[in-house]
Amino acid sequence: MYYLHLRSLIILWFFVFMGVLNCIYAQTNENEQSSEVSEEILIFRTSPGKEEIAEGWFRFQVSTFSPIMVIKVNGFAQMVKPNSDWAEIEIPFYLKIGKNLFTIFVQTENGEKEQEFIVTYEPQKKERKKPPPLNGVVMLGQTNSDNILSAQDGGSKTSASKHDFLLSSAYAFEINEESDVSINAVLKFDRHQNRSLATEEVLFRQISTEYRHKNLLGLDLKTGLGQSVISVKDEIPSNPSKAGEFREDLRSIYFFLDSKKHWGRIFSGSLKIQYDTQNKVKTNSEDGSLTLASLGAKMRWEEFRFNGRIDALSTQFQDSSMDYQSTMIDLATIYSWNPWVFGFNFQNNDKQFQNVDPGSNLILQDKKDEMALNFKYSFSNSTLAGADLKQIKQSSNDETRSYKANQITVQYIWMF
Repeated sequence: MYYLHLRSLIILWFFVFMGVLNCIYAQTNENEQSSEVSEEILIFRTSPGKEEIAEGWFRFQVSTFSPIMVIKVNGFAQMVKPNSDWAEIEIPFYLKIGKNLFTIFVQTENGEKEQEFIVTYEPQKKERKKPPPLNGVVMLGQTNSDNILSAQDGGSKTSASKHDFLLSSAYAFEINEESDVSINAVLKFDRHQNRSLATEEVLFRQISTEYRHKNLLGLDLKTGLGQSVISVKDEIPSNPSKAGEFREDLRSIYFFLDSKKHWGRIFSGSLKIQYDTQNKVKTNSEDGSLTLASLGAKMRWEEFRFNGRIDALSTQFQDSSMDYQSTMIDLATIYSWNPWVFGFNFQNNDKQFQNVDPGSNLILQDKKDEMALNFKYSFSNSTLAGADLKQIKQSSNDETRSYKANQITVQYIWMF
């Protein structure tokens, strides 16, 4: 009985041993077949594994020992030549930041293979280019008007031309990446070709200091203090057709606070408050203060720009008959077609005096509308040339203040 049990145990172990050998042999045979398939199909990438630009091409090659039947990239089949054992594939891509997976599947008559490749997208970081501390604008222009003296409707109009010059510059002292202090200066004057109109020439000078913080509670904030001087020419009594040198006519000191808020790259809004104290040199009639509140908005849509602004101005002068309140609405549309820029502008100004005018015995009310078509051509990033066509119409309850005028202005602008 003992030998019978021993014989049964030996037979059982023999079958177990043979089963294990068969499994090992089958696994070895499967691995050899898999290795043969792997060696038969070769997939290798020919494009970089790291990109600095999101848009590009993923390129790879496939080499096999039997005809290729199917090639897929991320599940999408690619064109394969019949009975071909070699293929070169390129796939357009738009990468997301970080790792991007490309899964390649190849099937031949004798087998198939799947392989994964990773393309890493790391955008090149652009260093912020600091603007130059000194910048500005020089503008040369000529204006032709059919009513240069704003003669009343029905009166004799004077057609004339004048040259315009503007220089505006600013020097900034950077405090940090978000704030700076700047010194600004503006010089503007005109010169009439008809020298009998020399007394109409005006010289404007302005200097100011300004503090700017680009991100204060989400606002682009500016505040500053400045002085403006307006100078005019007087007639020479001995020769009324000529005028003397410029003399100061009006001085003013102003303080302003300006804030701007951006909502993405499409829309922005602004609010500005300015307070002026002015001194009329020859008389005291316009000595006093002016308060300005301005609300603006800008919007862009593709190549179009839309700008709007509303200004409210009130005065408080020593001569109360000179006090007035005015509201100005300014609307503009701009279209860019590189290197051209086309624009349309409409401006409405309602001005109402607060007290009776001694000369006309009226409480004066003036309404002035201006419409302008303009275009500019850009020769470079710093040089422009342009022209404006403007129509001006002012109506008033005092007929002597009503007039119409048409203007053509050509300009050359250089920015530095």
